[in-house]
Amino acid sequence: MKPTLHVLSDVFDDNACPPHRSLPPRAAAVGPTSAREGLLARAFRARYLRSLDSYRFFYDDLAALGDPHDAEHVFYFVPGLNGTPGQIRFILPSLTHVFGSHIFVKALHLPEFSARRPTWEKYTLANLDRKLARLRADLLALLARHERVTVITSSNGFYDFAAAAGSLPLEDLQERLHLVWGACAPDHFEPTPWERVFYPLNGFSHKGHRWFAYPNHNALRPFNPETSHTHFWRHGDQYRLFRKSDLESRFRFGGIEWDFVSPSQLGAAIRHVVRQIRGPLPLAAHALVATHDGYWQGKSPEVVERTIRKYLPDASILFRPASHLWVVTPTYVTELLRRVKLHSTGLSFPHPSPPPGRLGTGLAA
Repeated sequence: MKPTLHVLSDVFDDNACPPHRSLPPRAAAVGPTSAREGLLARAFRARYLRSLDSYRFFYDDLAALGDPHDAEHVFYFVPGLNGTPGQIRFILPSLTHVFGSHIFVKALHLPEFSARRPTWEKYTLANLDRKLARLRADLLALLARHERVTVITSSNGFYDFAAAAGSLPLEDLQERLHLVWGACAPDHFEPTPWERVFYPLNGFSHKGHRWFAYPNHNALRPFNPETSHTHFWRHGDQYRLFRKSDLESRFRFGGIEWDFVSPSQLGAAIRHVVRQIRGPLPLAAHALVATHDGYWQGKSPEVVERTIRKYLPDASILFRPASHLWVVTPTYVTELLRRVKLHSTGLSFPHPSPPPGRLGTGLAA
């Protein structure tokens, strides 16, 4: 059996998504938002907004994969900041390799977080509350129909899950949910020197928050491992050149790929969610950490582990040498999922010791 694909209708029907209809015209969206915006801010925004229409079929609004009535294993995917449900397709080969083809994967999605919407319009506090409500409702619906559910959280998406899961019955957390946290991310944003460099070029202010675009090019990896734009993966006789734009929305300007970010607005979003986490979660969990993760800004592995155990005291933690995004290549994801499957059969693993040194380069994009 091959997994079947169910896609929300609004991906292919521009008239079916009220939030999309309510967006201002592209010309208006590109207009100045601040007299102090960067020199090329209008041009960068225009190119970014056009890219949303071009790339949405790569990253857009996946509803579910597989047949829920035939599934032997059920998964629920929670994307990270500026992630989209469609990213689950990247680990689908690992899922089917470890768990077989009789799987059902549901993804957290709301129209407010559609890939076609500008990032700065997604992360309002009202939208975040809607997301947490949908996450709780999805979990309850899945648990009502299936005996066990494995939740796969990506990056900061874990904190959304932790905030929503606190209201679930204790028995469900302990006995019926299993958590996989890939590319573990910090529970807060810190200021970045990249803002000082690129805001004068392309930055602007949106509702009191400063946004700027930073470049992705492999030549920048010595400064920050998260700025790479390709990654060569090899496992045995298999190899492939992955592009960051295969996984995350990027737009091209001046022959280089860029992405918009706001440590201020995204930091406020994380704080709003983390404040709603009631405490440590008493559930089985496996976490995958990139030892060269630029988002940890040079924190030691011990600091990273303390952050994880603050929320998941019993987690099995796997440290692997990669950057934040490239730790979720098939090699490490398959290794992690095998551990999850063995744990579910009653076998256990020793917690791997953190490697020496510090994570990342001290800079975050």
